Amino acid sequence: MIDIIKKGLNKRKVKLFLVFLLCSGLAWFISNLGEQYTNNATFDIYYGSTPDSLLLNSVSKRNIKVRLRASGFQFLMFGFKNKTVVVDLSQLEKKGPKYFVSPSTYRSQIENQLSKFIRVEDMDRDTLFFNFQRLYKKKLPVLPKVTIDLEQNYLMDNNYTLLPDSITVMGPKSEIDTLTGIATQTLVLPHTTNDISEKLKLNLPPNLKNTKYSHHNVTLSAKIFKFSEKVFKVPVEVVNVPEGVGIRTFPEIVSVLCRGRLSAIKELAESDFVVTANYSSLRDKNENVLDLKLTKKPDSVNVVQLRENKVEFILKRQ
Repeated sequence: MIDIIKKGLNKRKVKLFLVFLLCSGLAWFISNLGEQYTNNATFDIYYGSTPDSLLLNSVSKRNIKVRLRASGFQFLMFGFKNKTVVVDLSQLEKKGPKYFVSPSTYRSQIENQLSKFIRVEDMDRDTLFFNFQRLYKKKLPVLPKVTIDLEQNYLMDNNYTLLPDSITVMGPKSEIDTLTGIATQTLVLPHTTNDISEKLKLNLPPNLKNTKYSHHNVTLSAKIFKFSEKVFKVPVEVVNVPEGVGIRTFPEIVSVLCRGRLSAIKELAESDFVVTANYSSLRDKNENVLDLKLTKKPDSVNVVQLRENKVEFILKRQ
């Protein structure tokens, strides 16, 4: 019984000793973390804010060595892997054909990205040099690959629209010089009776790796309506007839077919149309047929067609 009690006391002493040892070690570790240290680090560089008119081809450095001073706590939070810092190329300088960023410029940029408790003791003093390729802009039309089949008795109000109908491309001259237009994806709309609003992807050339595009999609819009139609009887006017000569056409009145919205059709009258035949257009004076032309028509209807394209005539001496 006594032996058991002694063993229990010994185990308790061992546990207390280990706890005190752990606490003292932890206190020592925390105390040392509060001390100031210097340490070397390597930063990977990301080059940002490249000027829009330039394409970055190569750089003189992809990483930079620094010597830092901070507390142990800060180094512990900082980590051990390479950090990435940003060098802003909006502060790019140029001397002759060479582009560069001075050590003082990129040092201040890097210091601003670090914690205020970390100080840069030393850093590479190499000037950063860059090789750029100039970029050019070009405006290109959008080429629609669209087929719209309207249901019977339906019309499109004017034509469909693309928004935007052109885009701007930016890239090396060797790439964008090959471009004359940008096509849309293929769209087929059969038996259409409703208004159209479709977003279409642009078929951007995949082989132009360094070219950028202002838009990747366009919107196709169209107004579709069910039309009404009406035929108007319009007299034929013959122009450029020689003096002292009368002329009579057969027929004297021709038909003009109009298709459009019912509200627009209702407001039309025969006086809104003028059909002419030009006597001076005859090449052979022995002919007795004149071509007809619709020289006046309203803009409020979508389709206006002459049902007769020619008329016969006879001359009458006056």
